[in-house]
This record gives sequence, structure tokens and C-alpha cells, in this order.
Amino acid sequence: MRAILLLAILAIGAFFLYDRFQRGEGAAPDVIENPMYAEFRMDMKVASREIDLVLFGLMASDEDCRKRADRVWDKVIEGCKECTIKVMECKADIGARYERLFDDNPIHSTYLSFKRGSPFERDGRMVIFGLTSDEGDALCEQTRARFQSQYSGKVTCVIGRRD
Repeated sequence: MRAILLLAILAIGAFFLYDRFQRGEGAAPDVIENPMYAEFRMDMKVASREIDLVLFGLMASDEDCRKRADRVWDKVIEGCKECTIKVMECKADIGARYERLFDDNPIHSTYLSFKRGSPFERDGRMVIFGLTSDEGDALCEQTRARFQSQYSGKVTCVIGRRD
């Protein structure tokens, strides 16, 4: 029962983040030549477990990143009482460890990949650490289905390595 509750809470929180993150006024060019990355990290304590959520977005510019990030920041703080925001920043480099997520390379955790389908959307990746493999897979699929209903681009789960 706790696992189901945990997954439901995380799926709602993840969808909330995504919804605020993706709504933007400005279009981006088909090819983003000098991207900026939005990075959000937050912790959520559920029962005795600590869950870490990381969301990366590929933005068209620093201005695009800041506008979208500010919307997420304001709404997440008021919308998630169990969450502790750890990082919210825009930067030109997120390091090779996380850049590979944008090539949909598997890591140890299953993560959500969304690729923009219109100039008003942005590519993003969402990783939730602190779940079992089965929980991560189930949460990703549940969240993927929700995101796909609101997103014109391709939304997939990149299944975590089991080694």
C-alpha cells in the first residue's frame, strides 16, 4: 500500500513540475545552437524514505530558461508541502554525466525523456532517485502516459540498467 501511495504522490508532483515547466510563451528555433539548461532538484520525504527528483530542460537561451524556471519555482514551492527545493538554476553546462541523458542513454535509474514536438515546447529529462527498479519503472510509465496527453512531442521511459 505504501508503494502505491508513494508512486501516486511522486506522479502528481512530477506532472505538476512538468506542466509548469513546459508552458512557455516563446518559440524556440528548430535547432538550438547555444542551449541553456534548466536544472531543478528537490527532495521529498515520504514515510521513512528520501526521494530525489531531478528535472533538466534544454532551453533556447538564458532568458527562456529564467522565464520558465521562475514559473516552476513559484508553483512548486506552493504546491508541494513535502518537498525541499535544493537547486533551481540555469547554466550552459550540466556535465557529461547528465548531458548523456539527452541522448537517451540508460543509467541505473529509469527516467522520463520528453522531446519537443513544437517550437513552444522544450526537451526535458526527469530522473527520480531513491526508488526500487520496479517502482521507478512503474512511476515512469504512469507519468509518461500523463505527460503524453499534454505534450505534442515524444515522451518515453528510458529503462534503467539492472547491472
